[in-house]
Amino acid sequence: MKKILTLLALIMTIASIGLAEPMKLEPAQQKNLNVFFSNFSEAHVASFSQGALTDQTMIDFALRHLYINKFKSLKPSKDGYSVTATTGQVDTAAMKYFGQKPSQHKEKSYSIPVADGDMFVFSQLDTLEDLGSDTFKASGTIYSTGSGGTPDVHATPAEWEKAGEEVSVAGKFSALIKAQDERHILVEYLPIESAPDETEPGASTEPAATTDKKE
Repeated sequence: MKKILTLLALIMTIASIGLAEPMKLEPAQQKNLNVFFSNFSEAHVASFSQGALTDQTMIDFALRHLYINKFKSLKPSKDGYSVTATTGQVDTAAMKYFGQKPSQHKEKSYSIPVADGDMFVFSQLDTLEDLGSDTFKASGTIYSTGSGGTPDVHATPAEWEKAGEEVSVAGKFSALIKAQDERHILVEYLPIESAPDETEPGASTEPAATTDKKE
């Protein structure tokens, strides 16, 4: 009898998760989460499941994140063709967004080539479900523009069209995030790219460095 009750409790828990209603967010909460997820889409974070985050994924994210958002904090090379990030900078970025840092570094510092690029990538949260235990399931849309424009990342497709901004759907994503110390950390990230004909043809994959995004 005890086993049956335990099984029923498990089934009810799974069912409640599957039937969770999307949360209604305040505009400020929506904007904060748009920015949070944009950090990962603009850095082209690779797909990873819960418990399977690798050191390399964290390092790759941190280097791209620093290049895009903290460019002035990186040390330029003498020839100007690259910038250098320290392991401390990588660890700080990883801790902030993943709640953990790489277990080890194979390099004492990381050299990042300086490249020109005009692709502007960002995300918008579509739905957020409360799974309990400060864990949330998110789904959203990844957008990009190869025109060099800087559209309002919180606007709607209709508003972009009215403003003459060429914004394309680059993909979708689902994710698990966890609330931690008044912030969120990424626990799982599963992006799905759109078919090639759904995005801007010939768009560069190199993001432009910028420092005006609030993290």
